[in-house]
Amino acid sequence: MSALALIYMACTPFLIKRYSEKGHYYAWLVVVIGLIVPFRPQWNVVPIFQIGNDTSISIAQTIENAALYSAVPSISRWQIAAMVWLAGVIIFLSCHAIKHYRFVKMTNRWSVGITDEQTLALIQSLKEEMGIAKRIELYVCSCVGSPMMISFVKPRIFLPTTELAHDELRFIFKHELVHYKRKDLLYKYMVLAATAIHWFNPVVYLVAKEIANLCEMSCDAEVVKNADADTRQFYSEAIIGVVKYQSKLKTVLSTNYYGGKKGMRNRISSIMDMNNKKAGIAIVCMALVITLGTGVVFAANVNATTSNNALSILEIVPVPISVINNGSALTFDQPPIVENGRTLVPLRAIFEELGADIEWDQSTQTVTAVRGDIKITIQIGSNILTRNGEQITLDVPPQIVGGRSLVPLRAIAESFGVEVDWNANTRIATITE
Repeated sequence: MSALALIYMACTPFLIKRYSEKGHYYAWLVVVIGLIVPFRPQWNVVPIFQIGNDTSISIAQTIENAALYSAVPSISRWQIAAMVWLAGVIIFLSCHAIKHYRFVKMTNRWSVGITDEQTLALIQSLKEEMGIAKRIELYVCSCVGSPMMISFVKPRIFLPTTELAHDELRFIFKHELVHYKRKDLLYKYMVLAATAIHWFNPVVYLVAKEIANLCEMSCDAEVVKNADADTRQFYSEAIIGVVKYQSKLKTVLSTNYYGGKKGMRNRISSIMDMNNKKAGIAIVCMALVITLGTGVVFAANVNATTSNNALSILEIVPVPISVINNGSALTFDQPPIVENGRTLVPLRAIFEELGADIEWDQSTQTVTAVRGDIKITIQIGSNILTRNGEQITLDVPPQIVGGRSLVPLRAIAESFGVEVDWNANTRIATITE
């Protein structure tokens, strides 16, 4: 999104000559929504890997297995990054909330309601002309340098204490009423939310500044729509006249009649431009397609990256081992493991499955199992198994994993005269008698 935003900003000086400021303004709205809402259409494809000749495993299963085999809980770098991001969002929003609160408190203290009948009649006539029924209060405030409006729930227009002519007031009121009718303050809230979410990205601040400029330029275009050159010049002079009255007390959650010195040249040029421009629907549609298209590209990249990661995970995390006895899969409270090519399974579960009676000596960590006329003895940590008095050397000794005693499956089963077949591809051990 950042790269697309930079490309769009670079193309704006050329596109603005053919398409209206309003079209560009609402094209950015699509981008802002895309920054706030992370959901895009995606190809929900989970790659499947073939293990040997018989078994398939999905990436989701592989990652789930990795989680199961991770015995030590830890905080990942992504969790740390998430905490840092959340702290940044909270700090960013808190700063703007405090700034806005101070601004509102200051204006409430130093503002005086306008009671001049001529001024009230002027804004009432403009409201009727523009089809606005909402009550909009007017105030004069000594702590604002230029006309502005705050709150779209209870809208209030603040005027500076500077004397303004009747014709200038007409332009000022119409400008602010256009902001109100288009719900520009709601747009500004969305831009603030997008900036908060992406506070770490410097491109988002450039986008916010570009939108603020286009907001004023598109509003100017509505004010002087179908106006002649003289009217446009007078309106431009009214804007320039406000420059010297700028104040430092501002909030992003308000309209700004001036909009800043850096955008003044483009703003005046836009006001004086009487050429017919296209509405800009094509620009909005293009922004919509590109914004939605980023989801497909992102999903493709994620799938490719996940596939590569899954291949690495498959090398580290094995497919879960299954044990089947006479056609039935066995369940264990501790998953079987493979060590040095030998499969180890929970001691009590396998002995009981084979029908052996067992005795456990906690002091020596030794188990004695009897099945028919066969008696075997095995000790945790020892590679010696005793079968009817005969000692058998084990490749891997019994051990304790996850609080459970694990023993070599093949050695135990074959000691009782039971066959074990191991399929390395499917990692399935089959017990048959």
